[in-house]
Amino acid sequence: MKAWRGALLAAAVALDAEAGIGSAADAISIGEIEKTLHAIDHDRTSGRDGELQAAAYLERKLDEYGVPHRRHAVRAYLSWPVSAELALAGQPGTIAAVTPSFAASTPPEGLTAEVVFLTAGPEDDLSPIRQDVRGKIAVASGLISPESVWRAQQAGAAGLVHVNLTDVLHEMTATTVWGTPTPESAARIPRIPVLSISKADGERLRAAATRGVKARLRTRVERGWREIPLVVAEVPGLTADFVLVATHLDAWYSGMTDTAGTVASILEMARVLAGRRLERGVRFAWWPGHSFGRYPGSTWYADRFWSELDRHCVAYTNLDGSGRRGSLTDAVEAGGWPGLREWSREFAATLTGKTPEGAAEVHLFRPGRDSDSAFQGLGIPEFQIGVPGPPDGHPDVEPSGLIRYWHTAQDTLDKLDFAALELDTKYRVAQIEALAGHPLLPHRLAPIAAAFREALEPLAREAGGRVDLAGALEQVARLSGLAVRFDEAPAPPDSAGLARRNRLLVAATHRLNAALYARSGRFEQDWAAALPVLPLVAGVRELAAIPRDSDAAGFQETGLVRGRNQLEAALTQAADDLEAYFR
Repeated sequence: MKAWRGALLAAAVALDAEAGIGSAADAISIGEIEKTLHAIDHDRTSGRDGELQAAAYLERKLDEYGVPHRRHAVRAYLSWPVSAELALAGQPGTIAAVTPSFAASTPPEGLTAEVVFLTAGPEDDLSPIRQDVRGKIAVASGLISPESVWRAQQAGAAGLVHVNLTDVLHEMTATTVWGTPTPESAARIPRIPVLSISKADGERLRAAATRGVKARLRTRVERGWREIPLVVAEVPGLTADFVLVATHLDAWYSGMTDTAGTVASILEMARVLAGRRLERGVRFAWWPGHSFGRYPGSTWYADRFWSELDRHCVAYTNLDGSGRRGSLTDAVEAGGWPGLREWSREFAATLTGKTPEGAAEVHLFRPGRDSDSAFQGLGIPEFQIGVPGPPDGHPDVEPSGLIRYWHTAQDTLDKLDFAALELDTKYRVAQIEALAGHPLLPHRLAPIAAAFREALEPLAREAGGRVDLAGALEQVARLSGLAVRFDEAPAPPDSAGLARRNRLLVAATHRLNAALYARSGRFEQDWAAALPVLPLVAGVRELAAIPRDSDAAGFQETGLVRGRNQLEAALTQAADDLEAYFR
């Protein structure tokens, strides 16, 4: 690490009283956090009174703390599961089940059909189902996912049942549509009924299916428009730039770990940062509609504040699930997207004296399409630090790694460890204050260029000449050299030089990250489904299995050439900007 980077990092953790940075962690009060937890310990279903009550509490506390804030009224398309059951033909009684938000309702008499168990496959796979499920009830293993619902619907299934890996039923969301639908994406709202049952009941269903017994699904799911509250608070900085810190306000039931703990945590961060001298601001948001609209609150904000976010948002961290009982308070985890991940891990090690969990160096990284990550199209880099949650083998952790009470009515106040939540909040506010408090951004471009190289080189080989990626590889090589030079350049000695460097970093990271991780462009939202790295050209892998003279091959190649052009444009622009910087 360059000497100036080491000095910056040391200053970030040294509690520099003269600059007014680094001391926020000491001011964190678990008492204030507990007050918020008790105040919002009620059902916070989105679009209903509990969510509104929680938003009103946040506003009262922000007024009390003297933190400027605003409540936005977001008109969103939401969905609420009402009831679900499964019955076996000719057998008495029903099987307990839950249906996800956005699944279709059955007719009042239900849906009766033959049952087909699907062969095992990844839950995040969008490839077609090969079995014949037309007009039948498909049965899959594991949690309901948007991908599994889409695959079953496209294959012609009349309904879908998921058998959970344990006897706990978790509430889920079924749609691949991210945020409130557009005319185009509304066509993907599920049209089939979906439910999940326990592992034990799944075995009973399988035994019946082998005897040719049909099943009857009966589900009821509501959908509709609601006005939901989005509270955004601002701790201003000396410049227009800001760090975005967020969590979601709504919950399944009272959702005390998912995610009342972080609702309280970032409110406390706003309190202790208020009035401090920061180079750039810290913007706090409590997203509504997370579970009942597939992230419409954060998506609404991305749409309405697109230009401001693109010009001035330097980084994003989203909190979800911190402070669960069994958390490893003797350890620290830290990371983020390439280019910010490195600083995040260095900061965590310097702050705590511990080696952060996870691999030391990762370039080929695919961010998840979940947890209000609605800013991937903009390319805003994400970062995080925190106390690791309960490990495998803990009584609250299922064999799959899922938290046993997650998305259930059992996610209650006793599932939180206040000491872990307090420590997690201290780690996070220290990192946020460091990122907001220093004139020079710690972002690096060489790790992003390395990610492009590691992703693109194998794709170019697999393309087999059918899509020419040579130009993109040339631009990656050009960008890599310039990025290393930029990262190793001395820190500018004056404020104008620092401002110029920071502006380039924000613009370059946004555009490069968007090309690395987004398929639909910078103004649209990708599906709520897993995507590969470099989704613009990752489809070259499918070409080998498509006959060259087929319509499908022609369509695929056309889309890939357009994606290649978009990728080359982003790489060329970033390299051109770096060359201009050094002139």
